Amino acid sequence: MQQKLTVLIPTYNSHRKFMQVLKSYEKDNRVKIIVSDDSDDLEEKKLIKSTCQKFNIRYINGPRSSPVKNWNLLLKNVDTPFFVLNHHDDYPSNLKFIDQLKQEKIGLQIISCSSKVKGKNMHVIRSWQQYFFSKICLFFPNACFNIILAPTASIVVNSKFKNIYFDENLTWFVDADWYLKLFFSLKSYNLKVNFFNKSRIFSIQDKDSITSKLKENLKEQIIKEKNYLYSKGLYPGFFVNAIQYAFLALILFISKFKQLLS
Repeated sequence: MQQKLTVLIPTYNSHRKFMQVLKSYEKDNRVKIIVSDDSDDLEEKKLIKSTCQKFNIRYINGPRSSPVKNWNLLLKNVDTPFFVLNHHDDYPSNLKFIDQLKQEKIGLQIISCSSKVKGKNMHVIRSWQQYFFSKICLFFPNACFNIILAPTASIVVNSKFKNIYFDENLTWFVDADWYLKLFFSLKSYNLKVNFFNKSRIFSIQDKDSITSKLKENLKEQIIKEKNYLYSKGLYPGFFVNAIQYAFLALILFISKFKQLLS
């Protein structure tokens, strides 16, 4: 069977989390897995590498200079019709979404998501919420918002867009900026977005995640990156940003309410 999807896995110091992702995909012959490992824990690195050898998975020594460089390195190795960047703390509920991938029609396939931050209940995001919020963010382009309300594992990308890289000048808004660029590129290929609700990505925030590490200096980082995005025309300013944030609160109201009641 022809391989249809490349699963790009950037790993960092967690063989256990890596195995969770691997078990989600390993038995499907349509899937090719590539690992780029920038672990600095030598024992974890050894376990990840040996597992890749066992399952005949391509293993790359990551650059270890920054996570974003590691992701871009993975993008350069895509050779299937579609790809997904799957961090090791995200995994799919099933692989039904692969059945829908048609390269001549689908540019992006957005999978619904359930996310969990340590100390909080699961937050469930549905496809209709992803659809409406993406429309709001595209009306006035804003790379400060996560246009799909989900991690990179939720966005399956046509390989025609594999040369759209993550901006290495960003850290906090790096995913949001990448999503926006992907959506902008759809028109050039006359491709569509498919919001798919029969699969779900579970995103369990890891203790070593970028989000966790940035918390101490988050306010300064956000201001710095918003100024950078504004200079590129990807941040509409405070007023429009506030209106979009209000729409986001409205769209997420039911989900947040259910999260609190769980």
